[in-house]
Amino acid sequence: MKNKEFLKFIMEKEDAPAYLKHASKKDIELSFRGKSIIMRFLAFQILGALFSMSICPQFGLGLVQGHGITHMFRMIGDWACAAFCGSLFLSSGLIVAFIGMKGEELWWVWRRYKYSLIMLPAILWSGLMLTNFSVRISYESPSYHLTWIAFGILIQMLLLQIRSLSFARVLKA
Repeated sequence: MKNKEFLKFIMEKEDAPAYLKHASKKDIELSFRGKSIIMRFLAFQILGALFSMSICPQFGLGLVQGHGITHMFRMIGDWACAAFCGSLFLSSGLIVAFIGMKGEELWWVWRRYKYSLIMLPAILWSGLMLTNFSVRISYESPSYHLTWIAFGILIQMLLLQIRSLSFARVLKA
C-alpha cells in the first residue's frame, strides 16, 4: 500500500507554489554571497554594540562614567538594568544592520543562521566579561548576567523575526 502511494506521489506533476520557487531561488542566490553577508552582519553588530557602549556602559565598560542612561533602570533594580542593557546592546547592532543591509539579506541570515545567532549574545557577553576581568571592574550578580543574556536573545529573535516576516510578505506578493 505504501509503495503505491509513493509511486503515485512521484508520478504526479504538480508545480511548486510560486512563493516557494521564488524563496528557494533567492536563498540560493544569496548563498553565493553568504560569507560577505555574514561578515557585514557581524560588523554591523559590533558597530551597534560600540554605539550602545558610548551611551550605556556594559558591565562597567563604556565611554561614559557611571551607569549612563541606565541610571533610572538601576533605581528599579538590577534585573531592569540588565534587561535594558542586554536589549540595547543587541538591538542597536540590529538597527544598524537594518539600515545597512537589504531585507533579503537579513531574511537569509535569519533563515540560515537562526540558532547560531541565538548564541551571539552569549559570545558578545563573554567578550565583555573577558575585558571586564582583565580591567578588574566590579562584578555584577549572576542573575544580572543571565537576565542580560536572556533579554539580548529575546530582543534579537523578536526583531529579526519581524524583519524576516516583512520580507517574506514581499516574496509572496
